[in-house]
Amino acid sequence: MEHSLPVAPALDLPAEDWLTEAWRWRELDARRCREALDAARAAHLAAFTGPGSAAPGFDSPGVVSAALQVVWGYLCFREARLAEALECAEEAFGLLAAHPQSFWYSRALNVKSCAQLELGELELATLTLREQLRVSRANGDTETEGATLHDLGVMHTQRDPAHAEGYLTAAWEVFEATGHSVGRSYVSWSLGELRERQERLDEATALYRRALTLSRACGHLFLEVLVLSRLGELELQHGDPLAGEQWLREALTRQSADPSRPLWITVPPLVRLLIHTGRLHEARTVLEAQLDGTLAAGMVPPQVEIHALLSEVLEALGEPRVALEHLREHVRLFREQNAQEQARKVRGLEVLHRTELAQQEAWALRQRNEELRAALGELERLHRQLEQISVTDELTGVKNRHYLMTRGVRLLEDQWRVAQTQPQPESAHVAVAILDIDHFKAVNDTYGHDGGDRVLRSFAQFLQSGLREHDELSRFGGEEFVILFPGTPLSEAYGLLNGLRLGLQGFSFEGLPPTFRVSFTAGIVNCPNADLMDALRRADQLLYRGKRSGRDAVTREKLDGWAALRSPRS
Repeated sequence: MEHSLPVAPALDLPAEDWLTEAWRWRELDARRCREALDAARAAHLAAFTGPGSAAPGFDSPGVVSAALQVVWGYLCFREARLAEALECAEEAFGLLAAHPQSFWYSRALNVKSCAQLELGELELATLTLREQLRVSRANGDTETEGATLHDLGVMHTQRDPAHAEGYLTAAWEVFEATGHSVGRSYVSWSLGELRERQERLDEATALYRRALTLSRACGHLFLEVLVLSRLGELELQHGDPLAGEQWLREALTRQSADPSRPLWITVPPLVRLLIHTGRLHEARTVLEAQLDGTLAAGMVPPQVEIHALLSEVLEALGEPRVALEHLREHVRLFREQNAQEQARKVRGLEVLHRTELAQQEAWALRQRNEELRAALGELERLHRQLEQISVTDELTGVKNRHYLMTRGVRLLEDQWRVAQTQPQPESAHVAVAILDIDHFKAVNDTYGHDGGDRVLRSFAQFLQSGLREHDELSRFGGEEFVILFPGTPLSEAYGLLNGLRLGLQGFSFEGLPPTFRVSFTAGIVNCPNADLMDALRRADQLLYRGKRSGRDAVTREKLDGWAALRSPRS
């Protein structure tokens, strides 16, 4: 066996090391598992506020706390305290919500699925096992992956042998690749049970023998005794009582190595063999020794069967009074055990269904929240779309008059406030231009309104492509457009606008004759006080001055007078 830690609470080792050790011993030795778990609790308390170590699977104190719950939950499952096992698993899930990549998340699922299988909740167990398989593969927990495949195989053994064999074979491959001897022992045992159910007894015997070799190699006493007992029963079925008795007596001898966990599975076939061969006194001795062991260990289930067998043996020996006492004790313990098992199962089912209901409610809440977020996102998208439509000119695709008179005004106001903080406030003023396509009525008269619409669309696209990113172009109405030049001195804005006027002279309009040309006339002013209406009024006056002067011109405002730049053909 591989090296293991000394089993004694030692605070010089981190809790993570003790937890890894406890998980390794959970199947092989419950006592060592508990001792390692106690050491982990002590170490965790001693360093509760410290960060997690570099051990695989640990990255926060919350993961350590979850691991403590997982190991304890597995021990509870092994002791048939299923409600407590499920509660531990749920507590671990809460602690691991932010650490689904941890090995302990897939191990918590393992505890949950084992308890569900024990309770007979096969549908829920199947769902948990599928999630367990997905998570264990995602976080690289090959041990739990193999255990999941094994449990799926065991679950399908009775109802679907073909699928059972596929799962068990896959589990063997996982455990074989990782050298996990305990896992290989269990898979060999389960494959033997499958072959026995298929009435392929020679193959079953070979698999049981392999399970025996593997369980001995890894020190799995519990499984070793199970295999020895089963081999003995098979020999009895084959008509070889001598070989069967040898296997059963070896099982009885091996189980004495762990007096804290007497295994009663060996006793019934051996005692019935002794009864059948007339060795009643020897049968009584075996049963009374086994009864003493189960009483010392506090194990009620085997006592039920032992009292029944003792009653049968003592009656055959001619001691009816003592036989009756054992029969009465059998009935009392049977009723008590049955009541306790029912109570445990009911409590386990209550916990299971309560947690499942809580998970369903949480899932439903998440779904509602996701649907609400999706609806809000769609509403926001529609709002933005509607908002965009409300400020966009339908024909040309540039901003419309509504945009200009709302957001354009806010832009001027924001610019004005910025200007007040500058050493030279005039540098932050906005230039405002209004421009009008010359002789546009003639375009409509010549090419119709469709042609006029094509000219408006192309003209707007031409302007937009020639402006800077932060300049704002709006269709003011008809063939009139307004441009805001934020943070731009009047002279600079004038140069930009005049450059557009000159560039339009060589622009070709799609869908119209190659020789078709239009021009525009514009008035441009400075807007130092955020009063857009006043700026538009002044710019409009300049626009009409340019119209009266011959069109195809950009006219700008000056404090000391007016100036107009005309094209050579104006």
